[in-house]
Amino acid sequence: MRILNAYITRNFLVTFIITLLVFLFIMALGNIFRVIDLFSRGVSGWLILKVFSYGMPFSLIFAIPMSVLAAIFLLFSRLASDREIIAMKACGISVWQIIQPPVVIASLLCVICIYINCNLAPNSHYQRRLLLSQIGVETPLSLLDEGRFIRDFPRLTIYIGKKEGYQLTDIVIYSFNEKGLKQTIRAKSGTIVVDEKDRKKVQINLHKVRMDQADENHPEDLSLSRQYSAEEYPLTVDMTEVLSQNVIYKKRADLTILEIIRGIRGSVLFVPADIKNLDGFVRILRRTEDQLSEWIQAMFSDTTVALLKTYDGSEASRNLLRNCLVTDFNRLICGPPIYDADRFAGVKLTEATKQRLAKNPRGEALLLVNRMVLEDTYPSFVTRSLISELNPEDLNVHRMALMVEASTRLALSFSCYAFVLLGAALGAKIHRKESSIGIAVSLALVFFFYFFIIIADSLVSYPKYQPHLIVWIPFVLAEVIGFYLIQRSH
Repeated sequence: MRILNAYITRNFLVTFIITLLVFLFIMALGNIFRVIDLFSRGVSGWLILKVFSYGMPFSLIFAIPMSVLAAIFLLFSRLASDREIIAMKACGISVWQIIQPPVVIASLLCVICIYINCNLAPNSHYQRRLLLSQIGVETPLSLLDEGRFIRDFPRLTIYIGKKEGYQLTDIVIYSFNEKGLKQTIRAKSGTIVVDEKDRKKVQINLHKVRMDQADENHPEDLSLSRQYSAEEYPLTVDMTEVLSQNVIYKKRADLTILEIIRGIRGSVLFVPADIKNLDGFVRILRRTEDQLSEWIQAMFSDTTVALLKTYDGSEASRNLLRNCLVTDFNRLICGPPIYDADRFAGVKLTEATKQRLAKNPRGEALLLVNRMVLEDTYPSFVTRSLISELNPEDLNVHRMALMVEASTRLALSFSCYAFVLLGAALGAKIHRKESSIGIAVSLALVFFFYFFIIIADSLVSYPKYQPHLIVWIPFVLAEVIGFYLIQRSH
């Protein structure tokens, strides 16, 4: 039995490595135009190599499951065609014993895929975007990505359900002023138009629009809001301030699994991307002539105070100071109530903050109120929390988008195991030696698997349908069908 296991393991691994290289090569061809564009811009070969290498983990997310399916299908097709499976059965060896080595290997690949999908690929994808931004390849349009609430623009929060080129669908836009929510705009679709004279200004032409205008004196009272509708409504977004901050905010694909879980749970803790316009923020924090600034500095750690004094605007000091500020602010909001009428006398609190303060919050509610006080204190430098900004319906959409992302990553990781059972069962049934047949069948099955991911993605705006569970349907089907066919082959 040891010789048989070694024989099957060797053949499976060789086929898996070959198919993995083939799939990675095919995926790499899709980046050839980007490489040509970078060369034409005069980007050095070393930077191009770094951009290419940062994209490899993201390709592995799809290449590994596809390679497992193709390898197991090709292996069992050849074994069945050469009558080797029949010979093994005649010797009293069951199909489950034959498939045992690939199952063990696939289980190990599942663990590797979990690490790649949940940590390595998101971090690499984010580093790739940072690098492209540094060499001037990222465009303002890349900031308008789908599936997340974009809080990068001053006094605007934008959600785009789907984006295909310059075409947008399912758009929600929140507009804020000093008092809080000013206007909510919802549109069925929209078109992006870039100003050729000033490419940092982007116009979004919205179609089939519904607007909710908050009352100027009582923006928190929804009963006083007025509703308007229009067939078209132009909205201009100025990205000058965002691009000048030299901060690349994380998209959904850039989030690690822990960041996704924090987002789903509705964590109000600060993250580095929440600190905006660091240079201006440093100038404000360095002031000690008023009681509030003196108190804030007293709450900082010695390391943060030292970094504030020596801050020179370099990339290294920028990253270090931003991380230290986040640590200190999180420690501050997790403590006792920070609001004091005398200390914050010069701060204009929003109505939402005043209402929450009046309820004497405790626990998680206090943590949120403490953050909202800091947001009101430094509105130009601290991003407002989604929990305090959005209505419950849109917040549920945001959380569902994160749940779909997390489920997709886990389902893709565990698909290696499901593909082993299904690929072995189908390979033994089809009895074909040709590699082309195996690749074609594998691609068809993979397309079926990813089709459910596309469906789940399109239903993110409808949380009641539980789209995060849809991505598991092909996984369960593959497990059940594979197990059933193998059992029947005994």
